Amino acid sequence: MLRLEEGVKMAVKLQSEFFVDGDSEISQLMQESFKQNSQANQTYWLEGTRDLRFKSGDQTIWGELYNNFKINSQYSFNFNRIRRLINMVSGFQRRNRKCTRVLPIEGSDEITADQFSKVLSWAYSSCNFYHTISEAFEGALTTGMNLLSLWMDYREDPVNGDLKINNLSYNGFMIDQYFRKADLSDANFVWTRKYLSKEQVISLMPSRKKEIMDMSGGNKDDKFIFKPENFDNKNPNLLGYDEYWFLSSRKATLLVDSETGESMEWRGNDTDLKEYITQFPQVFTQKIDKETVKLAISVQGRVMFVGNNPYGVDRYPFVPVIAYFEPDMPYYEWKIQGMVRQLRDAQFLYNRRKVIELDILESQINSGMKVMAGSLVDEDDAFFTGQGKPLFIKEKAPLGMESVQQFQAPQIPPSMFQLSEMLAQEMNQISGVNEELLGMDQDDLSGIATMLRQGASITTLQTFFDNLDRSQKILGELSISMIQQNFSAGKIRRILNEEPSEQFYNNSFQKFDAAVGEGDLTETQRKASFAALLEMLKIGLPIPPHLLLEKAPIPDKKELLETITAQQQQQLQAQQQMQQLQAAEIQSRIKLAEARATADTGLGIERLSRIDENKELAKERRAQAIENISDARLNRAKAIKELDSVDLDQVKRAIEIIQMLSPTKEEKAEVGESLQTKTKE
Repeated sequence: MLRLEEGVKMAVKLQSEFFVDGDSEISQLMQESFKQNSQANQTYWLEGTRDLRFKSGDQTIWGELYNNFKINSQYSFNFNRIRRLINMVSGFQRRNRKCTRVLPIEGSDEITADQFSKVLSWAYSSCNFYHTISEAFEGALTTGMNLLSLWMDYREDPVNGDLKINNLSYNGFMIDQYFRKADLSDANFVWTRKYLSKEQVISLMPSRKKEIMDMSGGNKDDKFIFKPENFDNKNPNLLGYDEYWFLSSRKATLLVDSETGESMEWRGNDTDLKEYITQFPQVFTQKIDKETVKLAISVQGRVMFVGNNPYGVDRYPFVPVIAYFEPDMPYYEWKIQGMVRQLRDAQFLYNRRKVIELDILESQINSGMKVMAGSLVDEDDAFFTGQGKPLFIKEKAPLGMESVQQFQAPQIPPSMFQLSEMLAQEMNQISGVNEELLGMDQDDLSGIATMLRQGASITTLQTFFDNLDRSQKILGELSISMIQQNFSAGKIRRILNEEPSEQFYNNSFQKFDAAVGEGDLTETQRKASFAALLEMLKIGLPIPPHLLLEKAPIPDKKELLETITAQQQQQLQAQQQMQQLQAAEIQSRIKLAEARATADTGLGIERLSRIDENKELAKERRAQAIENISDARLNRAKAIKELDSVDLDQVKRAIEIIQMLSPTKEEKAEVGESLQTKTKE
């Protein structure tokens, strides 16, 4: 990959060599641009002014647009329903603002992307970028388009400058009427005008102070006729400050890597270029004509500067915020529209209907009197009747009290008032806003059904929010380019409290390694980190509590951190003591178990040694038993022998005696069991 060493990053300002005292060529180019685009842009300005007047509730516009309707100047009331619809959509955006973040593409440098996100967060927060974006969005809803203008302010930081943003209303700029791309890359020119005091102009061009002080303000030309300053009295201190940005080309040197095919522009000097090519022989140079944007500055119609883009980028420093955009529409005033344009007729009809209803109600209260001649004390009293005013009737009136009667007005049908409600609902239908988003729905619906209806309404408005997201993405890309070209490494270091990465000043970083996206808006990067950590904690990731507290956007955090740290230390000490007790208990149990194991081992050895002894004892007992049995048989034989000398009765008697002396089965079984038991022991 091609990488350039960090070079000299000087803030680009209005170079003195490009100051001029009038330039006929540029003046002619500006006049030609005005001639070709003035009619289309002035028609757009006219329609945008009407849209703004409708939103503001200007009653005088009825007669200008609807002169075929009879407008009663006595009832110049305005029941403005457009403003609340605009406020609803604009308020939804303000409540759901998105922040601009730089996200790394897969496998790219995440550190550099995070650094860009932090720098953008610092720049956007310090200059109220997001509030300005919301103002431009509301302006686009009203008139169709506003311009976000980025510029570098060198008044407080003369070396680097500070990134600033302005919101240019519909009547403060003129654009090539045939542009079709949202980033204005195909627009031939963008012309802006501001009316500034002499002191303000001098602060922008300090080297031209004498010439500016000699100028006379207050003289208005035929350009930008719908700016409020053109409707004011002549102010000699206000000067018309014009910036005319136009497409052009410049010579550029490309570095091409012959191995990877990657290319990037060289912005250094020739000496450094030769040294760079020496270090990287696979790189060769190529000269090209690169499309760029140049600037001409005119003060009170006098061209005073013509030169390169002072911000160091090759694109317009503008981002359009558009509501409805139809690039194929041939009529410029209808090519770009806001939300108000479709509501103007419905607002007029609703207002006219309300005036008619009011007139009917007033006629109901006082519908007139019929008076018989000679019935009133003062005949002129009949012309001063009203609420609470008495009528004095003569005693000799021809018909008495019946001589004076009030006309009975006809009853007003309910359909007369229902028509107004229908017209009001029609405005909601045209704008795409339903009652749920307005907070007025009274239906007995479940929460899910209400959410579905809200989502359906947001779908009808999604064009507005998608266009805004695209504009905010383009704004982020433009901001990164201007920061790379104007902020020095020292300023980046001061913002980040760390060194910028090697890729930070690589102009192709956002093209290949990062993408600008949106996220939930938080006031600072710390709040964004806190929100991300909180989401990770909700899904179960082990996020340390002290890390959450460090990122938490709360006041008096130091005292809270000290208190929680003290509590954690106490808990840690208690846990350590508990662990020590548990360890001691476990150690004692281990020793007791070891002692029991030793005792059991000795007993086992003793029992093993007694096995042979028990076997010998069992053999001895078995031999003793056999001997006892033999003795018993011998005694039996002796007894039989002694019977030879006796008679049969005596023999019989001897046999009975022998049987009595012989052991029974039970005795034999008992002897066997006893022997087995002793053998086992």
